[in-house]
This record gives sequence, C-alpha cells and structure tokens, in this order.
Amino acid sequence: MDVAALAGSLKSLAADLPFLVLDTADGHFEAAQAELKESSRESNAEIGLHKLGAARERLGAARTRLGEAAEAIDDYLAAIGAGTTPAPAATAAPGAPAAAPAPVDPRQWWTDRVNQLCDRDGDPEPEKVPPTRLFNELLKAAGDGNADAYCKRLRDAGPETGVKLPGLAWPLVRSLAAEHLGRNPNASDVPALRDKCVAKVRSLVPKAEPVHVAEALASACTLGCGAGDDAARTAAIGPALVAALHRLPRQRPQDVHDRKTERRA
Repeated sequence: MDVAALAGSLKSLAADLPFLVLDTADGHFEAAQAELKESSRESNAEIGLHKLGAARERLGAARTRLGEAAEAIDDYLAAIGAGTTPAPAATAAPGAPAAAPAPVDPRQWWTDRVNQLCDRDGDPEPEKVPPTRLFNELLKAAGDGNADAYCKRLRDAGPETGVKLPGLAWPLVRSLAAEHLGRNPNASDVPALRDKCVAKVRSLVPKAEPVHVAEALASACTLGCGAGDDAARTAAIGPALVAALHRLPRQRPQDVHDRKTERRA
C-alpha cells in the first residue's frame, strides 16, 4: 500500500471514530440520572443511580481513549507528510451548544418494565394516587390472587409513586417474618422464607426469579442496603411478598416458650 492510500485509510478510520455516539449515550445517561433522582426523592429504594454514574465514568474513559487514538493518527500522518486528520464533528469548539439528547420517558420505561415483569401487555391509564392507597390496592389484588389487577395497578401508578412501595413493604415483610419465625429474622432465615414465598410472588410477578425474592427478603429482614438495582422489580415484589408472608402460619408466644424449655431440658 502506498503512502497516499495508507493516509486515506487512516483518515477514513479517524473520521469514523464514534465520538458522536458516545456523546449521545452520555446525554441519555445524564437525562436518566436526572429523572431517577426526581423519582427517588422520597424513596429509600436503590434504583441504580450509582450504576448510571459508573457507566458515565466508563463512557468518559472511552472518550479519552478515542481522543488519544485520533491524536496518534494525526501525529503519524504528520510524520509521513500526509497532513492532519480533520477534527471529528463531536470535537466542536469549546462553548458550542451540544445537540440535545432525546428525552428519557420514565413513564414508558416503567410501563414496559412492569409489563415484562408481570408477563402481560397493556397501556397505562395514569392515575396519581397516594403511595399508601396504591400499596393497599396491590395487597388486595395479591390477596385475591388477581394478577391482572396487580399488574394494572402497578403499571398505572407510574414510577413516581411506584418507587415508594419498598419503603412501605419492607417493615411489614420484617414484621411478618418475625411473627412466622417467633423471633426477629436474620440472614440465615432467608433461604427458607424464600422457598415458602416464591411461588406466591411469582404467580403475580412471573419474571421475578427466586434470587430476586431472596434479595428482597434479605434487604427487609437484615436491614440491608437495597434489593437490587431494578426499581420496577423491587416495587413489584414488595406487596406480593407481604401477601405471601401473610399466608404463613404464625408462632404463638407459648410455642416459642415451649421450644426454649425443651432446649434447656
């Protein structure tokens, strides 16, 4: 390959470096972070903000590497007397307005994710309701075994209210687990509780895997941090898990006393 052909290939390669793609992706991530921060303002649920931040850091590192690659190509072309590579379109002069990323629609994301988790289809009929009312309506649907109503209420609520459900569910999960066990639950109880609850939870949220139910139980019963990074899944599991635990038999204080007496004997 002669110098002119080599230079042409390198210039074409440099022009195709995906600066614009990375900038667009970073814009989407930034918009998603803003939406999630707003939705989680009154919720203690972990909804993936730290992972979005980490993703943006990796994008920044990739952009740096691309810049270094473009600079290396320029240096090589200059060394062989073939001129410099035109600056990529994304490296506009400082202060130039960047193209606005397409807005992230948290409502559509929530609808799609809830439909996927519940293995159903449908469009939302948005209704702004207090979190406690939504929670009670979901508990009723779960208690009745009405998976269609459960999905619809969760889908209609949207992310603004939905992300607040774990804050209502986790104290009840811990309390009901304690009533079933006759003592405060701990990490060693999670596998047994999961096995007793998973069928009921998955009858309402089919795409919630046993490991996700275990994560929710661990978060509630051990006061751990978060139940995964999927806000919709965490919200969907909460009321279903409360309903499942509510069906389990409860230990009477006398039963606990009798077991302690037997162990001492």
